[in-house]
Amino acid sequence: MLNKNTKAIGWAFIVVTLLVPFTVAAETVSLKIAPPQLGIGTFFAGGNIVLSGSLPFDSDIIIEVIGPQENAKFNVKGRVGPFWMNRDKVELEKAPFLYVLLLPDVQKLGPQLPSIGVGFEHLKQIITIRPENLDRDTIFDQFVKLKRSEHLYAQEKDTIHYTPQNKKTKSFEATFHFPASTVPGEYRIATTILQYNQIMNRSVHPFRVQEVGAIKSIHELAYNKELIYGILCVIIALFVGAVMGFFFGRSEAH
Repeated sequence: MLNKNTKAIGWAFIVVTLLVPFTVAAETVSLKIAPPQLGIGTFFAGGNIVLSGSLPFDSDIIIEVIGPQENAKFNVKGRVGPFWMNRDKVELEKAPFLYVLLLPDVQKLGPQLPSIGVGFEHLKQIITIRPENLDRDTIFDQFVKLKRSEHLYAQEKDTIHYTPQNKKTKSFEATFHFPASTVPGEYRIATTILQYNQIMNRSVHPFRVQEVGAIKSIHELAYNKELIYGILCVIIALFVGAVMGFFFGRSEAH
C-alpha cells in the first residue's frame, strides 16, 4: 500500500511540475489600453489607442480589434444583356463593423492563423451569408474588399513590438488607429497568447467608443426628448431660411 501511495504522489508531483510554467505564463499576461475609451466629437477625424503589456519571453501575442456586430445588406450586380443591373440582394449576419488583426514581426504565425481561430478565414466561418445559394467565397471576398477600402478591415503585420524585460518576460506595444468612419458602440480587444505553437491564453477586453460634446447632446435629444428635438429643428430651419432670404433679398436689390 505504501509503494502505491508513494508512486501516486510521485506522479502527481511530476504533473504539477510540468503544468506550473504554463499556469504562470497565463497569469503573467497583461494588457493596458490607453486611453481607456474613445470619444467621437463634432470634428472627429480618427483616433489612436496604445495597447501594451507583458508576457513570457518565449511567447507571442496576437491582437484583434473587433467592432459591434451588424447585419450588412448589399445589392449584387450582374450583367443583363448589355447592361449591369441589380440582380440579387445579399445579407451578411454577425459581421463585425470593424475587424483588424495586429501581428508581431514573426513570419511563422502567418500559416497558423486559421488553425488558431483568428483572421479572415475564421471570420468567414462565423458570418452567415443569405441567400445560401450565392457563392459564399465570392460574396465574402467582395465584402472584405469593400471594408478594406473604408479602412475598417485589415491585417497589419509587424505592428506589435517587443522589448526584453528580463530572462523570463518581455513587454509588447502596438498602436491602433480608429478611422474617421468609426461608429459609437461596444468594441472588443481580443488577445491570443502562443507559446511553443500552442494557445496558452485567450482573453477579451471591452472597449467603448462613445459620442461626446455637441453630437452626444443632439443624439440624446433625438432619442430621449423627441418633442424638444423637433421644435429645435423647426426653429433652426426657420432661422436659416430667414438668413438666406435676407442675403438673397439684398443681392437682388443690387
